[in-house]
Amino acid sequence: MNQIKIGAFISGCRKTKGWTQSQLAEKLGITDKAISKWETGRSMPDLSLFMPLCTLLGITLNELFAGEYIAEEKLKEKADEVLMDVVTNWLGHDQREVKVCGTVPPNVLEVENVSKRYGNVPAGYGAENNSVLAVNNVSFQIPHGSFVGIMGASGSGKTTLLHLIATIDKPTNGAIRISGQNIADIPEEAAAEFRRRHLGFVFQEYNLLETLTVYENIALALTVKEVSKESIRPMVQSIAKKLGISAILDKFPYEVSGGQRQRCACARAIVVNPDIILADEPTGALDSHAARQLLGTFAMLSREYSATILMVTHDVMAASYCDRILFMKDGEIKAALNRGQESKQAFFADILQKIEWIEGESHVVLEAVNP
Repeated sequence: MNQIKIGAFISGCRKTKGWTQSQLAEKLGITDKAISKWETGRSMPDLSLFMPLCTLLGITLNELFAGEYIAEEKLKEKADEVLMDVVTNWLGHDQREVKVCGTVPPNVLEVENVSKRYGNVPAGYGAENNSVLAVNNVSFQIPHGSFVGIMGASGSGKTTLLHLIATIDKPTNGAIRISGQNIADIPEEAAAEFRRRHLGFVFQEYNLLETLTVYENIALALTVKEVSKESIRPMVQSIAKKLGISAILDKFPYEVSGGQRQRCACARAIVVNPDIILADEPTGALDSHAARQLLGTFAMLSREYSATILMVTHDVMAASYCDRILFMKDGEIKAALNRGQESKQAFFADILQKIEWIEGESHVVLEAVNP
């Protein structure tokens, strides 16, 4: 994939529309600097901007990736070629490392017939009887050591579902069991203690304390869990070494990169040995390189530490690192996809096809053949 060629193509299409870089940036809700980087081949648009950019410029996604207009008679042939070039550039060449387990692992998370209805919704919001059904009769299980993703567009219910699992909100109906305990039965005053002892969190915006060093941010999670003082330092140093952040332990969050801050957040989450790690759009604030590093870290934590991870994402690249994907739409789980022994490239293409099927749309770029 030739980024310089793609950048020149974007520039030419923009000029054909008679727009300046600032005007295109405003239409996309991003900075002029981002447009400049694309057009000089220094970076590529984020995944979430591909379709809006193509719509604005009047081109197909295949043409964007190819960096040129494509004749109709060559569209199908070029589509497959372009898509496989793209996924290889994003994901590299890898073969699935299958976890070997002699027994069936127990379920860490069991969601059974869970619904969430919000009432007292103002008239005019399309709500029936002044209420909105944000999550509708959802059921699934996550075994110990699994890395599972939930995908869906904005408003699909995926974040609401994550909040229910995180004990931040309570379901209207159904049961959510974490390591056998129905968290819907936990009193509100005990929910914070349950989160500290059983859950780990990785957020899009890191949620690190800027007045504490990286070491202190990680150690604080152990202090809150009442780990002995003599045990804290070796535990922090061990996880920091595994995540490649030993050299920045004495720095403050504002002194390190976004990717390093997110790995610090991962260390803070995993060091307390939680039952499950909940990640909410964790790559949203990262560039593509840092995002790949973080996702590789998640996969490593699942594989080598048997960490159980549930990640909410709209990013197909992020989803391709998971063991399993649940697809949400209109508050329901519409489909599930298991990776099995597939490579990330093949799983990426499968996810695209599944999204196309769920949305009921026909985009040529999604007519991919698994590599």
